[in-house]
Amino acid sequence: MITNREEVLEKAFKVFVKMNYEKASFTEIAKACGLSRAGIIHYFPYKLDLFVAVVDKFVFQIHHPNNKFDVKECTLKDFIELYLKGVTATMKRLVELIDDGNNPYDSCPNFYYFHFFTQVRMYYPNIRKQIPKFYEQDYHLWTTIIQQAKDSGEIRPDTDVKKAATMFRQMYFGLSYEQSFLNGLDVDLLAENFRYIYSLLK
Repeated sequence: MITNREEVLEKAFKVFVKMNYEKASFTEIAKACGLSRAGIIHYFPYKLDLFVAVVDKFVFQIHHPNNKFDVKECTLKDFIELYLKGVTATMKRLVELIDDGNNPYDSCPNFYYFHFFTQVRMYYPNIRKQIPKFYEQDYHLWTTIIQQAKDSGEIRPDTDVKKAATMFRQMYFGLSYEQSFLNGLDVDLLAENFRYIYSLLK
């Protein structure tokens, strides 16, 4: 029987990611966790408490730059490769959790994860305040690295740092979303596009 809180979060994530929040009952979650309903309530008295904990772990924590990228002093060129490695590792972790043989809508794991994001937007308390902070973390990282590259002469002196950061960020997010309707993010294609954007800044 599963009794570890972290395992409960993983199992609950698998339920939420493929079901709407409304449909994911305590009974369904408890069954997935190998616990009784009372066993789930021991950790999380309310379903929303559990949902918030799952979101914190599998959205806000897993995508925090400090948990994806080991960035100190590096060039923009090196950072792009670090970023790609971080994306690959994070995606691998999420796909392993989501791709459990249960595929009710014949979709790739990446699609289910984007579906989960829509639930986060609808049900996570005070999400309107959280989302800007969530996105700003990544933009801040990109702008910092690009500014350093500009200052060091690695890229053109007339580079618009904010627009360049947006190009990289939106390439990643846009490609991730588009390809979630197919077979999931093609990191090799993302790498090609990142390197092309970099070449335009040289």
